[in-house]
Amino acid sequence: MKKYFLTFLVAIVIGFFLSNFFIKQYNDFEGIKVSGIGEEIYFIQFGVFSTKENMEENTISLQNYVYNEEDNLFYVYVGITKEEENAKKIMDYYKKLGYDTLLKKFLVSNEDFLKQLNNYEEVLSSTDDETAIASVMNQVLVKYEEVVINGSEDKGHTD
Repeated sequence: MKKYFLTFLVAIVIGFFLSNFFIKQYNDFEGIKVSGIGEEIYFIQFGVFSTKENMEENTISLQNYVYNEEDNLFYVYVGITKEEENAKKIMDYYKKLGYDTLLKKFLVSNEDFLKQLNNYEEVLSSTDDETAIASVMNQVLVKYEEVVINGSEDKGHTD
């Protein structure tokens, strides 16, 4: 019995030191993220509506938008961009039209959309023309719906 007790005691002590060593290694490790390949991008929110009919009635004047249904509420977005300066530009555009908007950040992991968004970012960054801003936003929203929402580049855009 005594020789088993000594073996168990030695095993526990060795296990304690090894586990302490591995935990220290893990805490000091500066590894590479393998998940979360997406990017946080800005969404310009137009409003939140309690029913789809209410949303459709209140968005008639918009050229284009995308929406997300969450917790029985309909969140309407009128702009998507990677850069905060472009987000402010889009919000100013809608403010001039008489709409108050909110800025939200979401993680988007669709690589195709993110690559295409880079091209739109360049155009948006280089212009202050309201017609160009509206055109770029329309194209971004159409592309977002095609690639991210519908999962295909051949489908149509939102109302």
